[in-house]
Amino acid sequence: MLCILLLIPGVLSQTLSPPITSRFKCLTNGCCDQHEWCRFWASIGECQLNEEWMSVNCQLACGTCLAGPATP
Repeated sequence: MLCILLLIPGVLSQTLSPPITSRFKCLTNGCCDQHEWCRFWASIGECQLNEEWMSVNCQLACGTCLAGPATP
């Protein structure tokens, strides 16, 4: 029975818990989390352990969004 359910599109995704970030998230200033697991990785210390990749691909989760140009 389980094998049949796995073949039906969407059944498996509904039965398993979704990742912490279910969609890629971007702010209006372009600061984004480019992967659905960014918040989880950040929670286990990957922002420090894998800083080069995480600071670019998980900006929101790691707090590495660059500030826009200063307005006079």
